Amino acid sequence: MTKLSDVNPRAAAGMMEGQAPIALVGLLAIGVIVAVNYFARPPLDTTARAPGAAACKECGTVMAVRLSAHSVPVTFVEVRMADGSVRTLRAPARQFSVGDAVEVRDDALTARDPS
Repeated sequence: MTKLSDVNPRAAAGMMEGQAPIALVGLLAIGVIVAVNYFARPPLDTTARAPGAAACKECGTVMAVRLSAHSVPVTFVEVRMADGSVRTLRAPARQFSVGDAVEVRDDALTARDPS
């Protein structure tokens, strides 16, 4: 095993050159992951609310539906509330899809007629 003080500085620089492409590929992969996640969420459109949504503080629109990777599958639903906040709730099954109008009652989701 060589000591750090025994290594020629030029040789140490040569060892790092082989790792530069790997680091660049890693940074590129991180950039792709960030871009995919950024464009996967629907944009916040505050003008496209259902009629009467302003009067309903517990109403919102489903933004995302995700299935957990646990041994007992649980569905998580992200809801953009009428006031602009985002809530994540558990749902028993995949009964909601993105864009559905819902109402939150005691941490449970119920479908709502958007009109």
